[in-house]
Amino acid sequence: MSQYDLGLKGERLAEAYLIEKGYAIKERRLRTRGGEVDLIASRQGILYFIEVKYRPDGRLGSGLISISPRKKQSLLSAAGEYLAKTPSPWRLAYLEITRAGIRFHEDVLHEN
Repeated sequence: MSQYDLGLKGERLAEAYLIEKGYAIKERRLRTRGGEVDLIASRQGILYFIEVKYRPDGRLGSGLISISPRKKQSLLSAAGEYLAKTPSPWRLAYLEITRAGIRFHEDVLHEN
């Protein structure tokens, strides 16, 4: 399975998880001049710009490290372009899927 296909599989699993938890999927693989966001979901009036990491052989927590300052800036730039057209309260989020399960970080900007 290619990295691209692996990424798509992870995003489909992430979507199913989010829908089960009451989120509505608004966009998939949003590409802007500033960057790309894997998923945009909403719940209770808040938009979530979600980076998905699918690491079937990894351990929970290992993927969050992969959100470098550069990647975070790319996500923020893409979110800014989206929000310019659709203003809303928002959060930058991260969802990781590993052999141990799924972890959803709803607010990456304010986590320690």
